[in-house]
Amino acid sequence: MATLTANKILDSGFSSSMATCTPAGDEFSNTGVEFIRIQNSHGTSAYTVKVAAATTTVKHPSYGNLTKPDIYKSVSSPGATGANDIILGPFKQGAFNDANNKVQISYCTTAVATAAAFASALASTPLSGSHLLKIEVLYLDN
Repeated sequence: MATLTANKILDSGFSSSMATCTPAGDEFSNTGVEFIRIQNSHGTSAYTVKVAAATTTVKHPSYGNLTKPDIYKSVSSPGATGANDIILGPFKQGAFNDANNKVQISYCTTAVATAAAFASALASTPLSGSHLLKIEVLYLDN
């Protein structure tokens, strides 16, 4: 598992620095303003990204206890050229931070949309080798 560092977006611009997604998953320190960009440049494979909710129940001041599910998002293959990107976040600290104030991200090499399908795909087709899936963590500062 790799711990990713967030890149600040400036009005003068910034240099994108995408890292290869780690087969065991990635994490980043979350202050509630970060978001992630995932890029798939594989010619034929789709991937699914899972962002783990830290708890299944979140207490809302007006609505009481609410269920917070994990996020599952597929990144389709761009075909012969180019890349497909998805952007996820920002992530509310109370819903997504683990005990170390980090957000946990994992990947599988199949397009799926449910927890059961993700678990099955992760067991049978884990991310490995030259998968061509990249990630970066970004944030805006006030």
